[in-house]
Amino acid sequence: MQENFGLSYEASIWITVWCIGIIGFFYAIVGGLKAVAISDTINGIGLLIGGLLVPIFGLLALGHGSFGEGLSHLFTATPEKFNAIGNNHDVVPFGAALTGLILVNFYYWGTDQSIIQRALAAKNLKEGQKGVMLAGFFKVLTPIVVCIPGIIAFQLLGSKTTNPDLMYTQLVNKVLPAPLVGFFAAVMFGSVLSVFNGVINSTATLFALNVYEPLFGKGKTDQEIVRNGKRFGFLLGIVSMFIAPLIMYAPDGLFQYVQVVSGFFNVPIFTVIFMGYVTKRVPAIAAKISLVFFVGTYAVLQLIIKPEMSFLYQEAILFVISCAMMLVIGKMKPRETPYVMPINNLVEIEPWEHRYEAGGFIIFMVFAAYILFSKLGFAGANGFTTMTALWLLIAAVVSFAGVLYFKKRDKVAESPVTAAVKGTQDVRVK
Repeated sequence: MQENFGLSYEASIWITVWCIGIIGFFYAIVGGLKAVAISDTINGIGLLIGGLLVPIFGLLALGHGSFGEGLSHLFTATPEKFNAIGNNHDVVPFGAALTGLILVNFYYWGTDQSIIQRALAAKNLKEGQKGVMLAGFFKVLTPIVVCIPGIIAFQLLGSKTTNPDLMYTQLVNKVLPAPLVGFFAAVMFGSVLSVFNGVINSTATLFALNVYEPLFGKGKTDQEIVRNGKRFGFLLGIVSMFIAPLIMYAPDGLFQYVQVVSGFFNVPIFTVIFMGYVTKRVPAIAAKISLVFFVGTYAVLQLIIKPEMSFLYQEAILFVISCAMMLVIGKMKPRETPYVMPINNLVEIEPWEHRYEAGGFIIFMVFAAYILFSKLGFAGANGFTTMTALWLLIAAVVSFAGVLYFKKRDKVAESPVTAAVKGTQDVRVK
C-alpha cells in the first residue's frame, strides 16, 4: 500500500484497520456466528495452504532453487535459533513456558469466549470434541508455519529491517511468486478479519447475556436483547478501530505488547474459573476479591515497579496467591450448599469415543516438536541421533500412558453405580 499509493506507513496502517473493521461488521454483527463460522472455515483452509507455501518457497530461496540445500542451510547457518527449550534470558524463558504461559494458554484455548464459541456452537458434544482435536492438531504445526519462516526471514533479510513486525510480510514478498503473494494477502486479510469477527460477536453475546439481560432485560424479548447486544458490539468495534493503529508504536513489537496487556484479564479470569472447577464451596465474594487483587497487583508491577522478571512469572505467582486467597475465604465463609452445574439437555452430550487417542497423539506431537527443534533433535549439531530417538520414545510412552489412564478413569466413572448416581443428580438439577 505504501509503494502503490504513496502512503506513509502510519496512514497505511490506519486504512487497513478501518477496512478490516468495516467489513468485519457485516460478518459479525449482521451475519452472526453462522457467518463467522463459514468465513473461518474458508479462511482457515486458505491460511493453512498459504502458511505451508511460505516455508517451502523460503527454503528454495535459501538453497538457490534446491529444497535440500535450503534445508541444510536453515539448520547450519544459525544453529542458535533452533533452541526450543531456551534459557532464562529469552523473551519467553522456558521456565515461564511451564508456568505462566501454560495458564495463558489454558485461558485462551479453554475459556476465551471468542475461541470456545466455535466448539459450543457444535450440534453435539461429539462433534465439538472432534473440532477441538482438529484445531489442536493444526495448532501444533505452528513451528512450521510461523517459527521456521521467521528463521528463514532472519537468514535472508538479516538486519535489513528494523521493525520485527514487518519481517514476515517482507519474506512473503521476497520468496513467493507474484500470483501467490496476492493469494496469501487475501487469506491473511481473511484471518485477521476472522479474529476481529469472533471477538466482536463473542463480546456482543457476553454483553447481551451477562450485562444487559440481568440489568435491563426484564420484560424484553429475545430479539430486543440480541439487538442491544449487536449495538454494543458496533460501538465496541468503532472504539477498537481508533485504538488498534496506536499499537504500531509499541516499543517491543505488536506480539509482545498484546501478550503483556492481555495479562490484565486472561490469567485473572482463568484463575476464577479454575477454582470453580476444583471446589464447589468458594463463595462469589472470594472470586471478586481475587480479581481485584490480581488485576491491581499486575497493574502496579507492569506500570510502576516494572521488575526485570518476565510477566509470565509474575502471572504464575499471582495465580498461586489468588487461588490461596479464595481457598482461605472459602474456608472462613463457605457457600451454604455446593454449587451444582445446571444441565439443560439442549444437545446430545455423548462424548467422542476416540477423544483420548486423538488428545494423546497431539500431546506427543507437542513433545516431539520440542525435541526435534532443539539441540536434542535434528536441529542440533549432531543431527538425528540415537538419543533423539530415545527422547521421542519416552514422549510416546508418556503420551500413551496418559491415554490409558484417562480411559480407565472414564470406565470407572461410568460404572453402573456411578451412572445411576449421575442420573439421579441430573433429575434433581432439572
